[in-house]
Amino acid sequence: MFDLEKVQSLNELEMLVYQYILEHMDSVPKLTIRQLSTNCHVSTSTILRFCSKMGFDGFSELKYALKKEEEQQQQSFDQYYAATMHVDSFLKRLNQQTYYETLKPAIKMIVSARHIVFSGIGTSGILGAYGSRYFANMGLNAYSIRDPFTPIPQRGFENTLAIVLSVSGETTEVIKQVTDFKRSGAQILSITNDEHSTIARLADYNISYYMPDERSIYTDPYINITTQIPVIALIELLAHQASKEFAEKTDRLENRPD
Repeated sequence: MFDLEKVQSLNELEMLVYQYILEHMDSVPKLTIRQLSTNCHVSTSTILRFCSKMGFDGFSELKYALKKEEEQQQQSFDQYYAATMHVDSFLKRLNQQTYYETLKPAIKMIVSARHIVFSGIGTSGILGAYGSRYFANMGLNAYSIRDPFTPIPQRGFENTLAIVLSVSGETTEVIKQVTDFKRSGAQILSITNDEHSTIARLADYNISYYMPDERSIYTDPYINITTQIPVIALIELLAHQASKEFAEKTDRLENRPD
């Protein structure tokens, strides 16, 4: 129900409101604006600015929209997987021209790089391995580093693009690796869940997917189980678009008159 383009215009305090609403969509309609401001640790004016940026006339209209969304979800299916509606909303925007404009800088970075290295830890490391293989399948020179302690040489990465995957954007080992990559001359493209995270701010360009933060309720509550479907979709879309543009660029060069 939230337009991801509008989400990208939120400042740090407004993003706190957005994240809280995503994680408490069933309870927010029952709150007053003062209760929500207390829970988010922001002012009521920040909440009203958030509502305005999201296209609502006020907090009451936002609460009505949230309640309506919940009713529609309950009527359509049992919510056995809470992230479904957020993933669905994200995927619907991927093929829109306006979202393509968001991806264009990342595609340009991929096409311009001689080498592409994926990096991440845990689940993100596994997705990095998938990303490097998918890029290679599309004719792009890519490999992955799954060990965050792998030393990065101090030079020699001038023609390299490091695609760094991190849900939180705050993993200490990955932050150090990003710093080492930058020092060695590599460009950084990060894919994170939070555009205000440390890794996102260190990167030359960042793409965020804004999914609700989820933790395991069955095992260790510190284990992050935030859905990674948007990351897989972004990896595949970037590979397809970059491969297409690289082929067109090569064709123009080969057919250029002497």
